[in-house]
Parts: sequence; structure tokens; C-alpha cells
Amino acid sequence: MKYAICKECNLEMKPDNGCKCSTIICNGTKFERIKAGDNEDFIPDMEENEYCHDCNVGIGQYHHFGCDAERCPSCGEQLIGCDCEIEYKSI
Repeated sequence: MKYAICKECNLEMKPDNGCKCSTIICNGTKFERIKAGDNEDFIPDMEENEYCHDCNVGIGQYHHFGCDAERCPSCGEQLIGCDCEIEYKSI
């Protein structure tokens, strides 16, 4: 099976292969990214052996770049659609 490649960490988006990019700059302020399954995540009630519907990460992993389930740590909106100026800090 072929998987998409994350544009930031260059890993395949296969199950349990979380993004290695742990921080982003939102509007000039550095934030740790919200992990899959965290209370602030769009999927806070993930269970063990459950994966993000968009980027295949598991609980406690960072969503991959462009995932529609990642929340912006600055404004709280969907990261791929918010108006914040975003800069990823790779690995």
C-alpha cells in the first residue's frame, strides 16, 4: 500500500508514523503542536489502536502537515483553514 508523504517531516503517513515536527510558529509566537487524542485535539476521544481519519497518526503523536483534524494552538480553529500565519519548525 502506498501512503502520502508529509511535506514537513518526509515520513509516510502510515499508521503510527507520527509527524516529527513538534512546534510551529503562529503569528510570530512559538507553540508546541497539539497531539492526536489530546483534550484540545479535534479528536479528543481517540482510543488505543485508533488512528486519525486523515493522516493515520495514533494517540500522542503529532498530526502530519495538512491534516484536517489538527487544531491551531493559537486560535483554536482548524489549522489548515485558519487565518494565522503559520511556520512549521521541522524536527
